[in-house]
Amino acid sequence: MDFLDLKLLVTIIALSVGLAHTEPQDELYSFEWIGYNTNLDDPKYRLLDNVQPLQISVDLDVYLEESRFNGIVQLQVQVSENLTQIVLHQNVVSIDEVSVLDAAERPVSLQIPNPFTIDRYYEIVTINFASEIVPGTYIITINYKGRINENPHDRGLYKGYYYYNNEKRYYATTQFQPYHARKAFPCFDEPQFKCPFTITITRGANLRPSFSNMAIANTTVLPSGRVQERFYPTPVVSSYLVAFHVSDFVSTNSSGTVQKPFQIISREGPTNQHSYAADVGFKITEIMESYFNISYYEMGQGRPMKNDHIALPDFPSGAMENWGMVNYREAYLLYDEQNTNLQNRIFIATIIAHELAHKWFGNLVTCFWWSNLWLNESFASFFEFFSAHEAEPWLELDDIFILDSVQSALSGDASASIQPMNWSSVADNPSISAHFGTSSYAKGASVLRMLEHFVTPVVFRNALRYYLKENSYGIGYPTDMYAAFRRAVSEDPTFATAYPGIDIGTVFDGWVQNAGAPVVEVNVNMTSGLVSLTQRRFQISGTPPNDIWQIPISWTHGDSPNFQNTRPTYVLTQRTGSVQKPVGTSWVVLNIAQSGFYRVNYDNQNWGLIAAQLRSNKDVIHKLSRSQIVNDVLFFIRAGQISIPVAFDVLSFLAKETDYYVWNGALTQLQWIHRRLEHLPAAYDEFTAYLLELIDEAVKQIGYADGANDSVSTIQQRMQILNFACNLGHQGCIDDSLAKWNSFRTQNTPVQISSRRYVYCVGLRNGNASDYQFLFQKYNTSENTADMVVMLRTLACSKDQASIEHYLYQTMHSDKIRVHDKNNAFSYALQGNSENLQTVLNFLFNNYAEIRETYGGAARLSNCISALSGFLTDFEDIVKFQSWLYENQIAIGESFSTGVSVVNTAVNNLRWGNNVAAEIFSELRSRSSATTATTSLFVVMLALAAKFVF
Repeated sequence: MDFLDLKLLVTIIALSVGLAHTEPQDELYSFEWIGYNTNLDDPKYRLLDNVQPLQISVDLDVYLEESRFNGIVQLQVQVSENLTQIVLHQNVVSIDEVSVLDAAERPVSLQIPNPFTIDRYYEIVTINFASEIVPGTYIITINYKGRINENPHDRGLYKGYYYYNNEKRYYATTQFQPYHARKAFPCFDEPQFKCPFTITITRGANLRPSFSNMAIANTTVLPSGRVQERFYPTPVVSSYLVAFHVSDFVSTNSSGTVQKPFQIISREGPTNQHSYAADVGFKITEIMESYFNISYYEMGQGRPMKNDHIALPDFPSGAMENWGMVNYREAYLLYDEQNTNLQNRIFIATIIAHELAHKWFGNLVTCFWWSNLWLNESFASFFEFFSAHEAEPWLELDDIFILDSVQSALSGDASASIQPMNWSSVADNPSISAHFGTSSYAKGASVLRMLEHFVTPVVFRNALRYYLKENSYGIGYPTDMYAAFRRAVSEDPTFATAYPGIDIGTVFDGWVQNAGAPVVEVNVNMTSGLVSLTQRRFQISGTPPNDIWQIPISWTHGDSPNFQNTRPTYVLTQRTGSVQKPVGTSWVVLNIAQSGFYRVNYDNQNWGLIAAQLRSNKDVIHKLSRSQIVNDVLFFIRAGQISIPVAFDVLSFLAKETDYYVWNGALTQLQWIHRRLEHLPAAYDEFTAYLLELIDEAVKQIGYADGANDSVSTIQQRMQILNFACNLGHQGCIDDSLAKWNSFRTQNTPVQISSRRYVYCVGLRNGNASDYQFLFQKYNTSENTADMVVMLRTLACSKDQASIEHYLYQTMHSDKIRVHDKNNAFSYALQGNSENLQTVLNFLFNNYAEIRETYGGAARLSNCISALSGFLTDFEDIVKFQSWLYENQIAIGESFSTGVSVVNTAVNNLRWGNNVAAEIFSELRSRSSATTATTSLFVVMLALAAKFVF
C-alpha cells in the first residue's frame, strides 16, 4: 500500500446553522475538540461507534474523458447519544452542500456560518448542528465534486488506458482499501462500519454497461443522452469493499450457471485468455462453499450475488476482493497457453483463490480495525494455496506453500523491526499501509497451517465454520476466533488427552501477539537419549526480546524415521523443555516437513549426523524438511549462529540434490552470500566456482527442455536452476540458451514458455543493440501481459549501455510500460548485469525529479533508491551515491531517509562479507585440492586490505 502525502493542517470545528450552501471553513488552529459532543475519536483518523451507518446511497455522474465526477451521497445513520457534531471521512475535491433530516424527514438546523468544516490533514468533514441532536435516525445528504485520479497509485476512483486497433481508450475503476473510499464519497471509512450501499452511475452513451458489486437493477437514458445505471443494494459491507467500474470492457461467461454466474471481464482483445480463470475460479468458489458450509451466491441478503472478475491493464495492487467485482492486474487473471508460463499460471490460480476466500474472511466477517488485518488476510493467504490445490492438484500448491509462505514469512520475521500479526500501533494512514505486509499475510497463513496440523484438519475446519456463522455480516475480533477454536477443540476428546493443560486460545494468541518467530535449539545427549530444547526469538542481528511461544513440536529420529505424521507430539510452553529418543548415536530432526512455524538449530554432533544421512541417502529425510534444513543453515550463517565448517558440511549434499523444493530453499540465500563477497575478487571467484560445482548434477539431471509428462516441480526446478546456472556463467546453459535465442531471432522459432526468462537474458547479454531492439519490438506488440513482464525483465540483460539508457528512459516515457511495472523495470536494470550499475546511477542522479513524477510519486522514487542497497558492492560506489544524496538532500525530499538507509545497508553488507570471507574462502579451499588453507587466507586478507577497510 502507498503512503499518503499528509499536509500539516489541523482545523477548527465551528458551530453553524441551516442548510450548508456556504464555503466550508478550512483554517489552522491548535486547540483540541474540548467541550463538543462528537463521534470523532482520538487520534482523529478514527471515528467512534456512537454514530452507525444504516444504509448509504452513492450517485456519481462520471465524466471519464475529463477525469472528474459530480457526486451525491445520502447516508442514513443511527445516533446513539446526544451530539453537536457528526464527523465523516472525506478526501474529495470539494463539498458544496450538506443537509440533514431527522426520522420524520424534517430539516435539522446546522450552524451558520460554518455548517460544516473540512480538515485536510485528517481527511474528515465535520457537520456542525445549531443545537444538540438527540439519539435517533438521521439522513445526511452531501453534494460534492470529485476527481478521477490519473495516477493509479493515488487509488480511489482512478483512470487507466489501453490500446485497441491502435486507438487509445480509457476506463475508470476503483481501489478503496484501506482508506480510499473517501476519495469517491464522504463515508465512514473504517472496516468496523458496515451497511448496505446502493450505487448509481451516470456515464457517456459511448461506453458499455458499468460494473459494480451487484447487478444493474435498471438503466435509464437521460434527456441529455447520457446513461444512468442503478445497481441493486449490496449486502452489509464496509466502505473499502465498495467498487464500480466505467469503461467499454467486455465480458465472457464460460463456466458457472444461471443460478451461479461466473464472469470474466477485460478490455477488448484478449477475451480468448479468459477461460482458465473462469474454469479454476468457479471450481474454487464451489470448493469454498462446501468447506465453509456457507453459499457464496446466497450472501446477497435476498438479492442475487454476482461473481465478476475484472482484468485491468493498470492496477496498483495485485488484486482486490470487492464483493461481487474483484479487480486484478491483467497478468494475474488472463492466461494464454502460448505465452503464460507456469509460474504465472500458479499466480492466477492462487490469487483468484485468495480473493474468493475474502468473501468469507473480510467481506462476510470483517476485522474490527486494521491492527487485526490478519483476521482477513491470513485466512485468504492460507486458502489461496489449499483451495486452489484442491481445484488443481497438479500444481502442487500444498507443498509450494512451504516455499512461498512459510519460508518467506520466516525470512521477514528474522528482522528485528518486524511487526506482530496484531500490531496495536496501527493508528494513522502510514501505519495502516505498513501493516499490509508479511506479518498479516504469509506469517498468519503459516501459523494457521501449523494449527491445522496441531488440532487436525476436521477440528480446524469446524472452528472456522463456527467463527463465520456466529459473526456473519458483522465484525470479527481475535477473541471471537479463539472462542471458535476452543469450541471446536472441546468437541474433540483426543486433544485434551494428547495435550493435557494446553489451551488452544492461549497458544493461538501467543503467535498473534509476539513479533518475529522462534528458533528451537536442540542438544542431543546420545548416551541418555535426552533431547533438550531451548526456544528464543531468531534475529539476523541485534539482541532479541525474551518472548516465549507455545510451540507445537513434531519430531523424528534416525532409529525409526517417520516423516509422514506431522501432528505434534509435544508442546514447548516454556523457555526449555525436552523429549526422549532411544539411547544411541542417531540424528534427531524437528518440525517434520516444516509443518510448524519455527527454525531449528542443532548441536554440532547432530548436525554432523544429519549431514552424513543427507550424503548417504538424502531421501530418508522428507524433501520439505531438507528444504528447511538448507534454508535454516544459510540463515544461521547470516546470523553467525553456526560455524562455517559445520554449515558447509550440511550443505555438501546439495551436490547430489535435484529436488525443486530443496533447491528453492537454498538459492536465494546462496545468492545473498555470493553478492556480499562481490567486492572481494578472490573470495567471490572461489564461491562462484563452488556454486557451479554444487549445481552441476542438478543441471545435468533436469536437462534443457520441458518434457510432455513433466511435473510442476520438475518444470519449476528447470526454470530456477537454469536461470541460476546461466547467471553464474554455466557454459552448458549459456550455449543451449544462445542456440535457442538465435533460432528465435533468425527463424522465429518460439522459445519454450518456461525457458524464456533465461534464454532471452542470455541472448541479450551476449548480443548487441540489435538483439535489444528485436525483443523491445516483441514487447511492444505483445497481447499477453505476463509474457510482457518476462520481456521487460530480460531487456535489462543487455550489456549495451546505450540500450540500457533507452530502456530506463522508456520507463518514464513509454505508456507501454505500465505504472505498476516502472519500479520493477528500474530494479531489473540493476539485476541485468553488474555493468549496468553506473548507467542506472547516472540515470537516477540526472532524472530523480522526473522519476518521482512519471513513476507515480515520492514513494516510487523511494522504491528506486531502496533497490540500490543490494547492488552497491564497491565502497567507491557507496561514497559516490552518498555524495549525490547529501548534495541533493532538499530536492530529494522524503526519499532522503531511504537513501541514508541504503548507505547503511550497503556498508553493512560489505562489512558482513569482510567478516566471513576469509573463513568461507578457507573452508571452500580445504574442500578442494587446489591450494592450501594458509595461502587462501593470505589471498583473502590481501583482497580485504585492497578493497575495503574498517
